[in-house]
Amino acid sequence: MTLKKSLIWTIMLGAILGLTACSDGETVQNPQFAFLNNAGITVNEQLLLGDSLVVPDLYCGDPNQTTDDLKGVQISKEQYDSLITPIGNGFPDAMSNWLLLGVRDMGSGITLAAYYAASGVGYCLDLVTYDKYGHVLDAINARELHVVWRVKLTDPNDNNACTLDGYFTFAGNKVILHRVMGRCLMDFDNDVKGTPQWQQAWEQTYTINSKGHFVLDKQQVVGEKGVVDNYATMEFKSWDMLVCSLYDMEIMDSWNDFIALPESVYAPDYPYSPVPQDVNLLYHINPQRFLNWLALPGNRDSRLTRNFKLQPGERPALLEEITRINDPNARQWLNTLVNSWDDKPLTKHL
Repeated sequence: MTLKKSLIWTIMLGAILGLTACSDGETVQNPQFAFLNNAGITVNEQLLLGDSLVVPDLYCGDPNQTTDDLKGVQISKEQYDSLITPIGNGFPDAMSNWLLLGVRDMGSGITLAAYYAASGVGYCLDLVTYDKYGHVLDAINARELHVVWRVKLTDPNDNNACTLDGYFTFAGNKVILHRVMGRCLMDFDNDVKGTPQWQQAWEQTYTINSKGHFVLDKQQVVGEKGVVDNYATMEFKSWDMLVCSLYDMEIMDSWNDFIALPESVYAPDYPYSPVPQDVNLLYHINPQRFLNWLALPGNRDSRLTRNFKLQPGERPALLEEITRINDPNARQWLNTLVNSWDDKPLTKHL
């Protein structure tokens, strides 16, 4: 997939343009940001997040591409170690490519920081919450927000394209991920998109609670044009469901409810359901949270259970995670579950 410029419906674009960004100004005198000042980052008006966060397209595979269009602060190694390393291993570690795009006081002693992290092939937009001492409370990771790709990847003469675009807005303690997916004819040589054949827009709304956790409230469709390809949109709604809290247990229930949806939109013989792979990725975000939820008696026949199966190479680490579960009955049930998988190259002592 090649990164491209954003395609957002005219009404959405108008809403974004109506949100003004902060201009240069003096240092912001807010004790909430003292931990950033202590880390050597001066918070001025330019660094305050407005009500929207729109990241321009960046062609990360292009050696001539720069991040000059992004306003922010380059993170030093010392700042990376204090502000980003505590997030954990689920986030990119290309320290030299991290930018702090902006910060926002979310109330209740919680600061929201937006980071841009680029690699040679793509980028992530990471939202992190901190307490007033600079301790990480939670984080969510949104990968490329603007992508376009040929429908027939192997045919360079086919100009049918799928597009996916996104941005964030903030209001009070709410964070909303806005998404638009569609299909159109694309002049790839000149980066020109034709009239959409179909489009669907959806929103994913989070509340930042008193713990600083991103609690997913809902994912809902907010607009459609044409005859929508539900197979394609479901794949990316599943991708977006992985933009979730590192710690909040409620995401497990949200995921279990969410994966009931493919039963109505996927044909029985549809071979490319993203759900099993994405459930495994959900496990990797926080294995202990996942396994403890799975082992609760009421969840043992859940949709999540039925879609969870790691590859043999990943199972030694899974078995190690199971040994860390406190409840012996839960450990026994989880070991039995893993041993029930049909290609059982597991340890002999189980």
